[in-house]
Amino acid sequence: MLKAGTSLIDISPERGVQLAGYPHCPRPNRGVHDPLYAAALYLDNGKSRKVFVTLDLLSIGKEEVRNLRSKFPELDITVSTTHTHSGPWASEPLASELAEGIDRNPAYMAFLEERMEATVREAIASPFDAEFGTEVGRCGAEQGIGGNRRVKNGVQDPSVNVMAVRDTRGVVRGIFLNYALHPTFLHADNELASADYPGYIRRYLKFAHPEAVFLFAQGTSGDQSSRYYRVGQDFDEAARAGTTLGVEVFHCLERMKFSSDLDIRPTSFEIADMPMKHFPPLDEALEVEAAATAAFEAAKSKDYITMRNAELALFGAQNTVSFARLGSGGYTSPELPLEVQLTGLNDTIIVAVQGELFVELGLAIKAASPAAKTFVIETSNGYAPGYLYTRAAGEEGGYETGTSMFAPEAGEFLIEKIKEMMKCSNSI
Repeated sequence: MLKAGTSLIDISPERGVQLAGYPHCPRPNRGVHDPLYAAALYLDNGKSRKVFVTLDLLSIGKEEVRNLRSKFPELDITVSTTHTHSGPWASEPLASELAEGIDRNPAYMAFLEERMEATVREAIASPFDAEFGTEVGRCGAEQGIGGNRRVKNGVQDPSVNVMAVRDTRGVVRGIFLNYALHPTFLHADNELASADYPGYIRRYLKFAHPEAVFLFAQGTSGDQSSRYYRVGQDFDEAARAGTTLGVEVFHCLERMKFSSDLDIRPTSFEIADMPMKHFPPLDEALEVEAAATAAFEAAKSKDYITMRNAELALFGAQNTVSFARLGSGGYTSPELPLEVQLTGLNDTIIVAVQGELFVELGLAIKAASPAAKTFVIETSNGYAPGYLYTRAAGEEGGYETGTSMFAPEAGEFLIEKIKEMMKCSNSI
């Protein structure tokens, strides 16, 4: 008989801890709008023991994941984040923030590590007889949710990927959602800690399934956001998106087929030879930054979207300057090598990858997977030194490509490595 366990622990920061996610925006928080949580789902089929941990944070560092795993060597653990841009830093900041002296808060990090451990211990402490299921729904542009932020009406992954456990009473006790959409309904002017739209999914599902713990793991949203599908950047819009997604999750649970038999097949590997950029000399990078600055100034008199895209292009150019400086000093990211983790769960496989991936890469992984259902989770088991993007985006440039130490071919390289792993892995 399958055993399962869940837990939910508050990881909200103290007032004044810096919020992460927006360049040039020091944001010591002024309080908590809605609690940030660490959540855990424990699965034990008598042969393998698996734990999924999700955190309402922008990212989590590789070192923190390593520390957590060292305390539970008998468990296979996946740690993912919601990628909210209204939570504290919990991994090394990006180049622009490092250049400005922004870093993690030591007291918060000590608190977070203690809470992560407590979340896992609580989940495994009181297991219950359980049934497990997965289902895939749909919620996208046609529902006014999400979309491609680089190209209006561009490529999107609207799949609502749900797994759940229920007890022998038929009561749903744990709900795990994987969805590809940046939690940026709250912008840099927000100074309150918040889970953004995943927090409103949690609120809706708490009403629909009061005994269920909700976990949210970010999909491949490197080029996905609400930019072209929102009427504002505020809590009302976060609530609209979260509730709309919550309703689709509810429908997935209604259709879901549960089983007390669960085959758990975990495996993982690290990629030590990811293709990295060769950054230009500093003077060349500064020239590009100057041109981007001029373009942004000219865009200030235009519509919001044009201005915002020009601003993001400027951020990318600024990060290239920062990377050029870091590279000249022999910098090596603590988030490398890149880990990829596969977990087979009956007819479903969950692919967990560090960093932020363009949605095209997530869709390519799904297309290559022989499993009936494939969930692809980014910002998992560590962060990464920038986005993993497409070659086409590398040629176009912009914020994401400038904010990355990875070469344009790195995305394709990663996909090929995952395909190879799928062919020889017992996770399928």
